[in-house]
Amino acid sequence: MKKEQVWRYYCNFCKKSGCNGGHMKRHENSCTNNPDRKCKMCDIAGLEQKPIAVLISAFGKGDREGVKKLREFSEGCPVCMLAAIRQSKLQYYHCGEDGDSGYRVEFEFNDEKNLFWRRQNNSKCTKIVDGERYQ
Repeated sequence: MKKEQVWRYYCNFCKKSGCNGGHMKRHENSCTNNPDRKCKMCDIAGLEQKPIAVLISAFGKGDREGVKKLREFSEGCPVCMLAAIRQSKLQYYHCGEDGDSGYRVEFEFNDEKNLFWRRQNNSKCTKIVDGERYQ
């Protein structure tokens, strides 16, 4: 029988854990619960990341208007939007079989992510030749 003791690393901002310290350090830097997070999606898309306090303020009460303002302030970045929602403490819940399980913010991460990348890809595919736009 072989017995080994291994280190387990935990994120200081959420419940994520793992056996690779480097991976967990990278996760902590962009964790959506980290108030000083660095957004990888904004970096990839070439967007200027807004401070989380500004995004939470734009989110307001978490109603439809708040989500709309949050989308505008974050330039549509779904990860920044998720970070603002999580850190605002107005969590979103899915309805279970027994009905509504709590306050619901109308935000679907996968839908926002797909829309974001569709917009990003469409903007990069447009060429202007002799004053004419081509897709």
